[in-house]
Amino acid sequence: MTESSPLHVMVTGAADGIGLAAAERYARAGHRVTLLDVAAERLGARVEALAAEGLAVRGEVADLTDPEAVRAAVARSVEAFGTPHIAISNAGIAPYIELLSCTVEEWQYVVDVNMTGSFVFMQAAIQAMIAAGVKGAVCATSSGAAFQGRVGGGAYSASKAGGLMMARVLAVEAGPHGIRVNSVAPGLVDHGYREGLGDFVPAEYAERARGFTPLAHEASAEDIVDAIEYLCSERAAHVTGTYLRIDGGASVGQYGSPWSREE
Repeated sequence: MTESSPLHVMVTGAADGIGLAAAERYARAGHRVTLLDVAAERLGARVEALAAEGLAVRGEVADLTDPEAVRAAVARSVEAFGTPHIAISNAGIAPYIELLSCTVEEWQYVVDVNMTGSFVFMQAAIQAMIAAGVKGAVCATSSGAAFQGRVGGGAYSASKAGGLMMARVLAVEAGPHGIRVNSVAPGLVDHGYREGLGDFVPAEYAERARGFTPLAHEASAEDIVDAIEYLCSERAAHVTGTYLRIDGGASVGQYGSPWSREE
């Protein structure tokens, strides 16, 4: 992979948030970018806006719960922009569902989107790289929830934990082909207000999360993209099968809890 020449970058969940920020970063750097998302209207607006800047972008509407649709979207992208050099599996959902009342259908939907859909996308992208002899890079968006459970986030946490291990195993299998697979695990991220979605993170939860984060504020989507860009670059040429936690120090320990107290 030669970063001085235009690359083909594929991003799922690219209509908003981290995915959109990644797509914009790579497109404005002169690369060919395929944006994939299930939200057809929002995706179309994002692609249209970027194309109006003269950037090489295209959109693919794909539902991650439909494996054949995902594979077909990857195949069309390869036909249009060539073999992917970078694949960013970012799409995911985080509904509030308490496990004790969660139905099998609700559980399965979260797993289908966050883990199975990610698997199908990454597998298809890596297979395309192998077939063309491209030594590419793959990055999956995991979450701090993969390590720390919380009420209402059981299905999400489980799917992110499973996805994290899946990416590590893919790194083992793809490594001999010169393909690297890594993950990022964000903590609280300020996605801002998103049209049609509202505030992605409830204000009450965000306020509590700041309280146990040493840096005392959220990451921006650009902060996460900085890490993704590094892991997919030649600067990380010997980095694979790992993950970066980008959480402002929230995972360090019980920040704010006193070690001792004066009597």
